Amino acid sequence: MGALQRTFWSWAETMAWHYAREIPDYARLDTRVLERDVAVVSFEYLRALEEGGEVDNLALAVGQRRWSQGVSLPALLRAYRIWARDTIEALKASMPSRVAELAPRVLELLDRVSEASARGYHQALEGRLPRGPLVGVGVGFADAGAMALAPRHLSSPPEAMFYEQSPFGTLLFLAATLSEVEWELKGLARQCGAVLWVEEGTDALKTRAGLEEALVLGKHLHLPPGLYPTRFLWPLAIALDSSKGRDRLLGLLAPLKSHPELLATLEAYLQSGFSLKRAAHCLGLHSNTVLYRLRRAEELTGLCLSRVEDLCLVSMALYLYRALGNGS
Repeated sequence: MGALQRTFWSWAETMAWHYAREIPDYARLDTRVLERDVAVVSFEYLRALEEGGEVDNLALAVGQRRWSQGVSLPALLRAYRIWARDTIEALKASMPSRVAELAPRVLELLDRVSEASARGYHQALEGRLPRGPLVGVGVGFADAGAMALAPRHLSSPPEAMFYEQSPFGTLLFLAATLSEVEWELKGLARQCGAVLWVEEGTDALKTRAGLEEALVLGKHLHLPPGLYPTRFLWPLAIALDSSKGRDRLLGLLAPLKSHPELLATLEAYLQSGFSLKRAAHCLGLHSNTVLYRLRRAEELTGLCLSRVEDLCLVSMALYLYRALGNGS
């Protein structure tokens, strides 16, 4: 199965570039969308062809996203026809013994996804942005494949999901509370190896603005895959708005520049929720070693990690330090 999946992925990438070559609307898409959204969708349909499974919700979401990306409905349906053509040609060349079996499935799948995507496209045209409590999710272009797979990981019905294309990435709005979808979103981030930004609110405009700010600032950070609230970046935004504030915060860490092990320990301590035990486990050290390093960092910087205000300052300083390429 692993070899077949690699074959399918190779086919899917080729298909995505065929769309761009033959359809002007797709040629205008960001190349990373072609690589990580369009190609992922093509791959998922190929996998469904081989394994079966439900793809209607995936296809409905594709219709919403293509509308938000400026792809016309005729162009989307043409891309599906190219997918079917390419699939049959690839089967003839690579799996001739299975053409008779799979070709009818290709045409059946083509009908299903075309109809579902058309429904999603019309839903997007009607502007059905969720009202009341909503959760906004933002993902950068590098992780665009995560949005393609969102319907598979989220239990929210299609009518409670709405996609938008931003200049900085893809946005998804869910008619839900964060507590209802948080676990599923974490699973999506983990499964796709993606960084997802999330914001809960009732005002779609404010939520959209918060997500876009997070996508702009977040791309400067090297974060592990996961679900991050946009407020994670508020300190960074504050610091970047003021050159004086930026210099002051970076100055806090200046004494540690020649002690990278102390910086790493300080960061691990903060990320572990101020737990010596978890920080030690993360670093592969004994708790006493972590404690010694923290005390040494306090001596060099003049900070006191038992004071809340100093913890806030060092957190902001570390965000900024990493965002600017280790303070450069």
